[in-house]
Amino acid sequence: MRRTPGLEGSLGFRLGRAHRHLRSAWECRISDLNLTGVQAAVLRSVADGPGTGLRELARRLRADPMNVKRTADDLERAGLLRSSSDPADRRRRILLATARGRELAEAVAERSAAWNIHLSELLEPADAATLLELLERLEAGLSREDEQHV
Repeated sequence: MRRTPGLEGSLGFRLGRAHRHLRSAWECRISDLNLTGVQAAVLRSVADGPGTGLRELARRLRADPMNVKRTADDLERAGLLRSSSDPADRRRRILLATARGRELAEAVAERSAAWNIHLSELLEPADAATLLELLERLEAGLSREDEQHV
C-alpha cells in the first residue's frame, strides 16, 4: 500500500512553500522601486501589452479581476498607468503605462531577467529545463480543471 506523505512532504505544500520563498526574495529585489510583486507584474504586463483590458489582464496573470482592478487603480493614482474607455466598446476599460510607468516596467524587466538567471543557476541546466517543462504541464492540467469548474 502506498503511504501518503506528511504535510511537509506533499507536493502542494512544497510548491506553496517554494512560492512564498520566491515571492519574498523577489519583493526584496524590487523593494527600492516601491512596488509590490503584484504591482510589478501588473505594470510590466500592461507595458508589454498596451491597451490591455482589465479582464484580459486578470486572465493573463491568473488573478482575481477585482484584485487586478484595485492594483491598477493604485498604479494609476501613483501616475504609472492611465486608463480610459475603449473607443470600440465603452464598457471596456483599457490600460496604458505612462512614460514613468514604462521606465519602471523596464527596470522590473531587467531585474526579472537577472532573477531568472539566478534561479536557473541554482539548478543544473537540464534540471532547470525539466522543472520548466513540469511546471508547464502542471499549469496546463490545473487550467483544464479550472475550466471544468466554471
